Amino acid sequence: MGEILAVGPMLPLFSAPEVRRVYRFVDRSGQPHPILDDRFESLDAAWEAAQAWLEDRGLRAEAMPAALAEEFGIEVTTANGHWRTLRHPGQPSLLAPSGPPPNRHPSPTKP
Repeated sequence: MGEILAVGPMLPLFSAPEVRRVYRFVDRSGQPHPILDDRFESLDAAWEAAQAWLEDRGLRAEAMPAALAEEFGIEVTTANGHWRTLRHPGQPSLLAPSGPPPNRHPSPTKP
């Protein structure tokens, strides 16, 4: 009986294509957000854009977490190209930043 020798690394029987996740904001009706209708490469990038928009509207840092949870729902693309809701607007979640936003314009440190 012949001997089977393994040559090189074992390859998987099939390989799934790599899925690039993209995020977007939705409004209370589940439609793309009317102002921040953009696609983001990461949750962090999405929340930073939302925080910047709220800051531009004059929102104070301590009110930011509640405003983010109230104003923005978030969706992510699935492997088949559809959108899946991660969080609806008005629902607090671990997906929303819980503390004040980082200072985007830090002041110089004093010696």
